[in-house]
Amino acid sequence: MRLPDRLPLAHLPTPLQRMDRLSEAWGGPTIWAKRDDLTGFETSGNKIRKLEFHLAAAAAAGADTLVTCGAAQSNHCRATALAAAPLGMAVVALLRTPDGAPPSRSEGNHLLMEMAGADLRYLTPDGYARRDEALEEAAGEVRAGGGTPWVIPEGASDALGMWGYAAAVEELAAQMDGLPPMAALWHAASSGGTTAGMAWAADRLGLDAAVAGCCIGEPAPDVAARIEAIWAEAAEATGEAPPGQMPLLVDDHVGLGYGKATPGELAVQAEATRLTGMLLDPAYTGKALSGLKAEIDAGRYGPGDHVVFWHTGGGFATFQEGFHAG
Repeated sequence: MRLPDRLPLAHLPTPLQRMDRLSEAWGGPTIWAKRDDLTGFETSGNKIRKLEFHLAAAAAAGADTLVTCGAAQSNHCRATALAAAPLGMAVVALLRTPDGAPPSRSEGNHLLMEMAGADLRYLTPDGYARRDEALEEAAGEVRAGGGTPWVIPEGASDALGMWGYAAAVEELAAQMDGLPPMAALWHAASSGGTTAGMAWAADRLGLDAAVAGCCIGEPAPDVAARIEAIWAEAAEATGEAPPGQMPLLVDDHVGLGYGKATPGELAVQAEATRLTGMLLDPAYTGKALSGLKAEIDAGRYGPGDHVVFWHTGGGFATFQEGFHAG
């Protein structure tokens, strides 16, 4: 695959580790973890792979301000703020909160955004539903002040950010050389960019492993629509046809919804940490791993299978208070 220009921001390649204790305890497939929680410390997680392409394009365009959006505990906004700091770029982040007011206390990703000096602005859920308009309005304010903005959508999930995970699958394919065939690349799916890039590269490389997105907040048709939009944009930019088949999207484990975890899900995540030493964000990777265990229990993946659990990061949210439990 031919990739756009990128800035080397992530620590790559990330390890592919066999999780024998977890596999034994869960009595199903051999589980491998692709450790994208180790892409760096401050910028750890999947977002920095996407930002390598966005920040390269922003720098080439002479941008001095990044304008983006996400939840108050957004891994993406945190990674953007911290990646921009050494480049001398300012960051405006539009953050969704329940009432459009700042959180009552700064913690986790939100605290790190503040420490990085990002200009944090807050939207109600209704206001966030019109986030594309809000991003353009914020970009207009930057221009009016004499600056040059670069708008990055939620999660950097567009045809440019997608290449971060197309490149990541190329990286993984080299690591899987000589290993048993993988039944699935299981990961948390939300804004669609990670899944879109994985599936694009898997199609181009002829990878046998199924790209399997565990929806963590929205139904599969919504996530599929985002992936299709990203593919259409990428196809227009490259002149190439998008993949002919949508990746597997499993929305049976959305549970209480985005950013909410049940006691049962939290118990699975705690067990996994005891068996692997990995930190799991309850909103993303923790919910995806809980979903994988449920699929193993239901018989989707059995003892003869090998499955890659793609750890997409989010460790700082582990320290966030107030996760909803039902």
